[in-house]
Amino acid sequence: MLRDRFHEQVTEALTARLPGRERSLRAELIAGHLLGLGATLSLHREGAGSLATPERIADLYAPALQTLITG
Repeated sequence: MLRDRFHEQVTEALTARLPGRERSLRAELIAGHLLGLGATLSLHREGAGSLATPERIADLYAPALQTLITG
């Protein structure tokens, strides 16, 4: 049930908002990037990510996400 809800509320919602081709694949990869970021920051609470500003993390992370968003 959780998998179905996630697919409906996150992946399908992202897919509907993305332009271009391979929207479903890109939506899944975007979700994976964001889940991975959340997991990493949570697991390494006292690591380098905890010392970085949100702006710095965004500066480093955004280009990969932007590529997936724009296709």
